[in-house]
Amino acid sequence: MNEKMVNKYKEIIRDGQGTLVIIAINIIIFIAINIIPSLGAKLLLNHEISLILEKPWTLVTVFFSHQVLIHIILNMGLFFYFGSRVEKITNAKTVVMVYLIAGLMGSLAFPLTGLVIERPGLIAGASAAVMGVVSAFAVMRPSTVILKSKAMWWVLALIIFSVFSAIVIPQSLDSGVAHLTGIFVGLISGYCIKNKGNIKSK
Repeated sequence: MNEKMVNKYKEIIRDGQGTLVIIAINIIIFIAINIIPSLGAKLLLNHEISLILEKPWTLVTVFFSHQVLIHIILNMGLFFYFGSRVEKITNAKTVVMVYLIAGLMGSLAFPLTGLVIERPGLIAGASAAVMGVVSAFAVMRPSTVILKSKAMWWVLALIIFSVFSAIVIPQSLDSGVAHLTGIFVGLISGYCIKNKGNIKSK
């Protein structure tokens, strides 16, 4: 890795303080859930609306919670690449707000699919929140290349993945709806931020 690339990543890390805080929270909760499995019942989102009403905080804690290592690696890796860049061209508050709003809207959309398909159990993951951040950045910087692909193509890939998985695996319809909701919220958020001129110049 040459010096130019090293300096580039140092700059991303330095500017991505809000992003790193969210990643740190996800890692801490991931470790806690795996050490104390019973904690999952208090933090993860249930499919049944009646049970969600008993634990409304799970609408938020779910998108800070992961149970499987590969899941948190994929989500937080994607979030780092896009979240740090959103933060760089806006500020820490913006990336945190987009993450929270997209995640919350994804959580609210999730149980509604229970009216279409029943799937008992708990769900974990920050996918809707992360996809919201990816989409917001894509609106603000559509042509920026991240991991050898333009930001706008990342959004298209996430949409195709969410729709395809819901079709192939009907039981994942609820997750697909949550993902698409997060993406939609991210697109709207990115448009609003860009329209208000709250983006730093390159």
